Amino acid sequence: MTQTVYNEENLKFLLFYVIIPLLLILFIFFIITKLYEHHNKGKNLNRTNYIINYWSNVMGIIFTAILLSVSIGFSLAFTENVRVLNAIEENIFFYYFFMVFPVFPLIFLLYYIYKFISNIRRKEMLDNKESEE
Repeated sequence: MTQTVYNEENLKFLLFYVIIPLLLILFIFFIITKLYEHHNKGKNLNRTNYIINYWSNVMGIIFTAILLSVSIGFSLAFTENVRVLNAIEENIFFYYFFMVFPVFPLIFLLYYIYKFISNIRRKEMLDNKESEE
Protein backbone atom coordinates (compact mmCIF):
# COMPACT_ATOMS: atom_id res chain seq x y z
CA MET A 1 0.00 0.00 0.00
CA THR A 2 1.29 3.45 -0.84
CA GLN A 3 1.10 6.53 1.29
CA THR A 4 -0.16 9.72 -0.27
CA VAL A 5 1.15 13.04 0.89
CA TYR A 6 -0.70 16.22 0.07
CA ASN A 7 1.79 19.05 0.24
CA GLU A 8 2.93 22.12 -1.61
CA GLU A 9 5.72 20.25 -3.42
CA ASN A 10 3.29 17.79 -5.02
CA LEU A 11 0.98 20.65 -6.00
CA LYS A 12 3.89 22.50 -7.63
CA PHE A 13 4.87 19.32 -9.48
CA LEU A 14 1.33 18.91 -10.81
CA LEU A 15 1.10 22.58 -11.70
CA PHE A 16 4.48 22.92 -13.44
CA TYR A 17 4.66 19.53 -15.14
CA VAL A 18 1.01 18.97 -16.09
CA ILE A 19 -1.27 22.00 -15.95
CA ILE A 20 1.02 24.75 -17.29
CA PRO A 21 2.38 22.63 -20.19
CA LEU A 22 -1.18 21.67 -21.15
CA LEU A 23 -2.28 25.30 -21.15
CA LEU A 24 0.81 26.33 -23.11
CA ILE A 25 0.19 23.64 -25.72
CA LEU A 26 -3.45 24.73 -26.01
CA PHE A 27 -2.41 28.35 -26.52
CA ILE A 28 0.15 27.42 -29.20
CA PHE A 29 -2.38 25.12 -30.89
CA PHE A 30 -4.94 27.95 -30.91
CA ILE A 31 -2.47 30.33 -32.58
CA ILE A 32 -1.42 27.74 -35.18
CA THR A 33 -5.07 26.93 -35.94
CA LYS A 34 -5.93 30.60 -36.46
CA LEU A 35 -2.88 31.08 -38.71
CA TYR A 36 -3.81 28.01 -40.76
CA GLU A 37 -7.41 29.17 -41.06
CA HIS A 38 -6.30 32.65 -42.17
CA HIS A 39 -3.78 31.20 -44.65
CA ASN A 40 -6.40 28.93 -46.28
CA LYS A 41 -9.29 31.40 -46.22
CA GLY A 42 -10.13 31.34 -49.92
CA LYS A 43 -9.17 27.72 -50.60
CA ASN A 44 -11.09 24.47 -50.15
CA LEU A 45 -13.27 25.16 -47.11
CA ASN A 46 -14.20 21.50 -46.53
CA ARG A 47 -10.55 20.44 -46.37
CA THR A 48 -9.64 23.33 -44.08
CA ASN A 49 -12.50 22.49 -41.71
CA TYR A 50 -11.60 18.80 -41.78
CA ILE A 51 -7.97 19.45 -40.86
CA ILE A 52 -8.87 21.87 -38.07
CA ASN A 53 -11.50 19.47 -36.69
CA TYR A 54 -9.14 16.53 -36.99
CA TRP A 55 -6.36 18.13 -34.99
CA SER A 56 -8.78 19.68 -32.50
CA ASN A 57 -10.24 16.25 -31.81
CA VAL A 58 -6.78 14.70 -31.47
CA MET A 59 -5.81 17.40 -28.97
CA GLY A 60 -9.11 16.90 -27.13
CA ILE A 61 -8.49 13.16 -26.86
CA ILE A 62 -4.94 13.67 -25.58
CA PHE A 63 -5.95 16.30 -23.04
CA THR A 64 -8.94 14.41 -21.70
CA ALA A 65 -6.87 11.24 -21.43
CA ILE A 66 -4.28 13.13 -19.36
CA LEU A 67 -6.95 14.72 -17.17
CA LEU A 68 -8.68 11.35 -16.78
CA SER A 69 -5.47 9.75 -15.54
CA VAL A 70 -4.84 12.61 -13.10
CA SER A 71 -8.43 12.46 -11.80
CA ILE A 72 -8.28 8.68 -11.37
CA GLY A 73 -5.03 8.99 -9.43
CA PHE A 74 -6.38 11.75 -7.21
CA SER A 75 -9.65 9.91 -6.62
CA LEU A 76 -7.91 6.69 -5.66
CA ALA A 77 -5.49 8.50 -3.35
CA PHE A 78 -8.23 10.52 -1.67
CA THR A 79 -10.59 7.61 -1.09
CA GLU A 80 -7.72 5.44 0.17
CA ASN A 81 -6.63 8.12 2.64
CA VAL A 82 -10.17 8.56 3.91
CA ARG A 83 -10.51 4.80 4.28
CA VAL A 84 -7.17 4.46 6.11
CA LEU A 85 -8.09 7.26 8.49
CA ASN A 86 -11.52 5.69 9.12
CA ALA A 87 -13.10 9.03 8.26
CA ILE A 88 -15.65 7.83 5.74
CA GLU A 89 -18.64 8.74 7.89
CA GLU A 90 -17.41 12.32 8.43
CA ASN A 91 -16.57 12.79 4.74
CA ILE A 92 -19.20 10.62 3.11
CA PHE A 93 -20.14 13.20 0.46
CA PHE A 94 -16.53 13.78 -0.65
CA TYR A 95 -15.74 10.08 -0.42
CA TYR A 96 -18.47 9.09 -2.87
CA PHE A 97 -18.04 12.20 -5.00
CA PHE A 98 -14.39 11.41 -5.62
CA MET A 99 -15.23 7.78 -6.30
CA VAL A 100 -17.50 8.92 -9.15
CA PHE A 101 -15.46 11.96 -10.23
CA PRO A 102 -13.38 10.21 -12.95
CA VAL A 103 -16.60 9.49 -14.84
CA PHE A 104 -16.77 13.14 -15.95
CA PRO A 105 -13.44 13.20 -17.82
CA LEU A 106 -14.32 9.74 -19.20
CA ILE A 107 -17.53 11.15 -20.68
CA PHE A 108 -15.56 13.95 -22.36
CA LEU A 109 -13.00 11.44 -23.64
CA LEU A 110 -15.73 9.30 -25.19
CA TYR A 111 -17.30 12.44 -26.68
CA TYR A 112 -14.03 13.46 -28.37
CA ILE A 113 -13.50 9.94 -29.67
CA TYR A 114 -17.04 10.03 -31.13
CA LYS A 115 -16.37 13.42 -32.73
CA PHE A 116 -13.06 12.15 -34.13
CA ILE A 117 -14.71 9.12 -35.75
CA SER A 118 -17.61 11.17 -37.13
CA ASN A 119 -15.14 13.69 -38.59
CA ILE A 120 -13.26 10.90 -40.37
CA ARG A 121 -16.54 9.49 -41.73
CA ARG A 122 -17.56 12.96 -42.93
CA LYS A 123 -14.25 13.27 -44.76
CA GLU A 124 -14.83 9.90 -46.45
CA MET A 125 -18.28 11.03 -47.60
CA LEU A 126 -16.84 14.29 -48.98
CA ASP A 127 -14.10 12.37 -50.82
CA ASN A 128 -16.69 10.00 -52.32
CA LYS A 129 -18.84 12.96 -53.40
CA GLU A 130 -15.84 14.68 -55.01
CA SER A 131 -14.82 11.51 -56.86
CA GLU A 132 -18.35 11.11 -58.28
CA GLU A 133 -18.29 14.63 -59.72
